[in-house]
Amino acid sequence: MRFYDRENELALLETLDAHRPSFLVLMGRRRVGKTELVRRFLEGRRSVYLYVDGRKGRDVLLAEHASLVRTRLGLPDVVSFPTYRHLFEYLLRDAGDVVVAVDEFQRLEGVDPSIITELQDLLDTVRDGSRALLIASGSSMGMMHKVFLDQGAPLFKRADNMVTLRPFKMGTTFEMMRDIGVGDEMDRLDLHCLFGGMVHYYRAVEKFGVQDLDSALGRLVLSDLAPLRNEVRDVLVEGFGHEHATYFEVLSALASGRSRQSDIADATHVEPSSLPHYLGGLRDVLGLVELQAPVMEDPTRTKKGRYVLRDNYFSFYFRFIYPNSSLYEVGAYDELRRLIDAGWGGHMGVAFERDAVAAMRPWLLTEFRSVGGHWDRKGNEVDLVGIDPRSRSMLLVEVKAKRLDLGEARRTLRALEGKKSVVPYEARDVSLGLVCVAVEGRDELEGEGHRVWELGDLLERRGVRGSGGGSRSGGGRGR
Repeated sequence: MRFYDRENELALLETLDAHRPSFLVLMGRRRVGKTELVRRFLEGRRSVYLYVDGRKGRDVLLAEHASLVRTRLGLPDVVSFPTYRHLFEYLLRDAGDVVVAVDEFQRLEGVDPSIITELQDLLDTVRDGSRALLIASGSSMGMMHKVFLDQGAPLFKRADNMVTLRPFKMGTTFEMMRDIGVGDEMDRLDLHCLFGGMVHYYRAVEKFGVQDLDSALGRLVLSDLAPLRNEVRDVLVEGFGHEHATYFEVLSALASGRSRQSDIADATHVEPSSLPHYLGGLRDVLGLVELQAPVMEDPTRTKKGRYVLRDNYFSFYFRFIYPNSSLYEVGAYDELRRLIDAGWGGHMGVAFERDAVAAMRPWLLTEFRSVGGHWDRKGNEVDLVGIDPRSRSMLLVEVKAKRLDLGEARRTLRALEGKKSVVPYEARDVSLGLVCVAVEGRDELEGEGHRVWELGDLLERRGVRGSGGGSRSGGGRGR
């Protein structure tokens, strides 16, 4: 699989490389593509890549890293580095023009905390004369925070820049799947709703010859030897250690539709007063959870805030696999497949709505001052709302993960029109919009003043207006 996107991150690395000495901290959850980005940048450069294996003792790891430095920089075997301070002192002060990448950097804290302290002293004392670009990357974002971001952290404010690598957007995942031979558009949509924007999963799609949802489940998930069998557990254990079991409970509650703290507490053994700790970890450490508020309301102040699970694969796992762990462990995969088939439409609808709104939000913010969903305590909900106080205009949008004929589209828009009074804003001009896989009679609807976005529009990276123009999605089965 070729390298995709990350142009902004590569441009930043080029800038830091041109203005040495520099220090970049690269964060992001497991599987998001940090290592691929670093290795891409290192190509053709005088560089050293050091992976920190937390299972190894300090002396074993130091010997491995010292050997790599000698090999990569052409040093004779007689050159020794008796401590990590000697190793980093050479790289930062004496090695000349070099890029030093330390992957899973935060694990050095567990190998020997004094390594971080000594590096702090070196950055403060020898950096001005350095010709090195130091890249520290890590996937245990909680530990990265403790090392770099928390007040009083040993390397607090030592980095020139800190970047959190985010999952790819829908347009990029569809491009990946086209390139690796997933030919049908609806199959690509199924796989995106299963795996989201994590590049590692699409490498598995390519390696195991996956072409659709059926082969993805059979080869990657529902098998005794499935490569993703322990994926969720591994991510949570790495991120939260011995507390991971509680995070399983919280994620299961979120996947079942519970979004308020009181409801999550009722579905778990966690006291309401303790929930912010776990929800904060899922939000800030792994980026799996988001706190949302109705449009025009502050998430930190509103009493209508809700927590949502924003990762497609974790949503799938905690909707279908975790509640049926007994079936999974005894290998009752046919029964699990029946459960997944019966509930896939619901999962796909949630995933498509989440990613469609994420794709459209930056486009709509060029036109509306406030953009977001809206809901109230009576159960009324609008998928996406745009409000512009300057023109007193409002846009209401419904999202459907399916192909609509003209009759279905009109009925959906009529129902949406009935929700105008749900949003507490007195608009002078209200328009209605529809987002779906494809719409029969799109031109007719737009001629009536409605706004329509199809799947093809969502895949356009530069965005569209939703008023004609834009690419049209082709055929495919409905949902």
